[in-house]
Amino acid sequence: MCGGSLSRAANQHNNKNRSQERQAISRQLNVFNYHHKRPAMFLDDNPDYQTVWQLAHNWADADPDKTDTNAISPKLREHIIRLMLAIRNKNISARTRKRSIFIDDSVISLIVDTPHYLKTLNCLLKDAINKTYLDSLYVKREEVIELCIRSHYDLPSCWMPKYLPEGQIVTKEAKNYRPADETEDRIRCQAIASALWELDPAIHPNHIARSKILQRIGNGAQYDISTITDWIAELDPQKDCRKPGRPPKPQYVIKFEMIPPSKK
Repeated sequence: MCGGSLSRAANQHNNKNRSQERQAISRQLNVFNYHHKRPAMFLDDNPDYQTVWQLAHNWADADPDKTDTNAISPKLREHIIRLMLAIRNKNISARTRKRSIFIDDSVISLIVDTPHYLKTLNCLLKDAINKTYLDSLYVKREEVIELCIRSHYDLPSCWMPKYLPEGQIVTKEAKNYRPADETEDRIRCQAIASALWELDPAIHPNHIARSKILQRIGNGAQYDISTITDWIAELDPQKDCRKPGRPPKPQYVIKFEMIPPSKK
């Protein structure tokens, strides 16, 4: 009788714990939905928001209604990748008409944002330009302007501020960089490396430096592999435990193409 009472008490305790866990998860979901699933009526005809598809075209002086996704111009592709990298690395925020994405690193956000992780991965690594998806992601004017100022990008003409303190925006051409694009290329290469390492921390820096996405989108083809590895060295999540010498044969979670070691 005593054993039966103890068993019932234990079951009641376990049921109570499970109930409390369900309630805690439910509260977290309610908070997430309250903050991130607000109505998006404010996006309609709002000059402070544009979709990635719209803004990239405005940036490249192209017509968003006439572009063939199978024949994207290099200039337009550069602006699309630039925006998607900034979103993926949380340098700027993005949202759909339903909610904000990539809010934080919580488990709930990771689960809810899984489709967005896959679609941005396809865009960045597989060069898959999905017009419908890009035209569903909205970015904010002030954040894009701040990104341009920090990274020394030329601002999109549609969002060029009318009044700014003198000298606040300085384009790369007005700075004494060596060469003229080196700082922008370094920032771009570091952003690509961060995105790849977030997907798979085991990727060797040499393989990232030789990846075709960094060579093409990061303009890495203009630099020695050693220069690129120096740029990204401090970002390496496994820099303290990598063995010196030739990098091991690639066996990574993600697949990407590389230039041959002897090419550069």
